[in-house]
Amino acid sequence: MTEPANVPVHRRAPRGAVFWLLSGQLIMFTGIAALFPIAPLYVAHRGGNSIAIAAFVAGPLIANTLVQVPAGHLADRFGRRPLLIWTRVAYVALSLVLFLDVGPLWVLILVRTLEGAASGAYVPALLATLTDLTEPGRRTERFAQQQASETAGLVVGPLLGGLIALWRDSGAFGISGLFVLIGLIPMLRVPETMAHRPRTAAAAPRFRWRRRSIVVPSLGLFAVGTLYAMYDVVWPQYLGARGYGAFVVGLTISLFALPILFLARPAGRLADRTDLRRLVPSSFLVVAACCAGYPFLRTLVPILLVGEVEAAGIVFAEPSLYAAIGTSAAEHERGRALGVGGSFQFAGTGFGAAVLGSLYGVNTGVPFWGGASFMVAGAVVCALGLPRRATVGPAGIVPPPPTVREREIV
Repeated sequence: MTEPANVPVHRRAPRGAVFWLLSGQLIMFTGIAALFPIAPLYVAHRGGNSIAIAAFVAGPLIANTLVQVPAGHLADRFGRRPLLIWTRVAYVALSLVLFLDVGPLWVLILVRTLEGAASGAYVPALLATLTDLTEPGRRTERFAQQQASETAGLVVGPLLGGLIALWRDSGAFGISGLFVLIGLIPMLRVPETMAHRPRTAAAAPRFRWRRRSIVVPSLGLFAVGTLYAMYDVVWPQYLGARGYGAFVVGLTISLFALPILFLARPAGRLADRTDLRRLVPSSFLVVAACCAGYPFLRTLVPILLVGEVEAAGIVFAEPSLYAAIGTSAAEHERGRALGVGGSFQFAGTGFGAAVLGSLYGVNTGVPFWGGASFMVAGAVVCALGLPRRATVGPAGIVPPPPTVREREIV
């Protein structure tokens, strides 16, 4: 698939821009993932009860959801680069406050919520930049590489955070801020990718998000977010009930990441060349079957094998949906369109954690079967509503051929 012939080539992206963007994301996400096992302990060690812990964990998710579309509007109006850089600078500053334990617990909860808002404001700019830098025929491949870079960070980050917490639990926030700061170095080499930036409301065309090319993938992302968050809450309890400790929990997460790391590039290439109405629902159904089967498994080896199959299925889902949104949106509205997708996904994480996660105490199988049901519903919606091929919107940048370093990103 190529850009329409009547779309002007505004300018060419520097060689290596995608490499620097994904390298920075890998470094940053490693630091952010360091917080995953620490956040509840951080609150508990400061006298917080279960309500305070819930506020500390849920506050950033809610803030992340609410700021995505407004931040996407800013990315469309003022450009991608300011949000790429300054939202991360804000995150570093807020992480420093949490590291230093400045103020009472309610202040720390507020700071953590603002940190979630900074993260949410960064996401539409990241996704829009990656879309701008990639020709339509490779966008799912690029989003799969982004997923792989975050997965690599997920493998290393929690272990790093746990080690630092042996010294000081707030140290995980210091490490998080430090890695985000280091990740800004390669990000500084990423240029502004939006060629035309309307500065006034009159100059900006009206954005209509209620169209199939945005709503249908966003509903699929809601299902994916619901599943992810359900696992965040339930998975340690599920393995603990089967007699496995923290080491095995970490091992299963690391092994789950391996198929995503190795399959990201070929899966993305396949998705760019395959009917989305078949590929995405099929991946959803594979994941749903795996999820529904976990309550019936009691020993580690079958659990690990099902997890590898599930990872091979999930590698197609999220990148294909974001690529479908980004490719269908014109340059002047990509930030907002991808912000809608991000809002749906993070709304799903809030629902999955708060509702499905809490149902584990009622019945151990209910969260898994609930997550599987959402994936089945997402498969039906995508099968009926996804375009077979994404409609190409006007492009901002036509990139040069990938460099050797870019080809090596997985």
